[in-house]
Amino acid sequence: MAKPINSYDLFRELNTADIYNKISRPIIIADDIRTPENMGSIIRLGANIGALSIFFISKKANTFKKFKIIKTASGAANKVKWQIVENYDVALAKIPDDYSIIAIETSEDSSDIFDYSLPEKVVFVLGNEVLGISSGILEKINIRLHIPVPGLISSLNVAHALSVAIFEWFRQIRPKQNNK
Repeated sequence: MAKPINSYDLFRELNTADIYNKISRPIIIADDIRTPENMGSIIRLGANIGALSIFFISKKANTFKKFKIIKTASGAANKVKWQIVENYDVALAKIPDDYSIIAIETSEDSSDIFDYSLPEKVVFVLGNEVLGISSGILEKINIRLHIPVPGLISSLNVAHALSVAIFEWFRQIRPKQNNK
């Protein structure tokens, strides 16, 4: 009888890591995240997708106990570049010019993420768990996308929203790369 395949072996057989050698890497900017647990989850997601960089805009993040961030990141904190910066302009200065910046934010002028053709070179900007992306940052971003949530609670946890956005991007970009 054949030995059952565990998920680790299955992922190795699927060669998903080979895909990352063929695509651009997304960048993540998170504005004023309130908890070290959400920071850790964002770092882990960044590592899952092979993010180029993650920037946390925050004055209070430096007061978080770093072990809480790292514990939640589950080993990913050493596998992806992440840093805490004081403002959006500092993060923006570190982004290549050919990347498109997209706010994941529900607003009057946002479009449904599932109806939008996402660019290969992308920066996802996420906001505070309660207040969203600050108005000063949001007014600097031309592309605003929302995730349609049909249930009784109309918002997602910031890390969950990032998961949806990143894997929608990956779903869209992967077929384009496989045809090359």
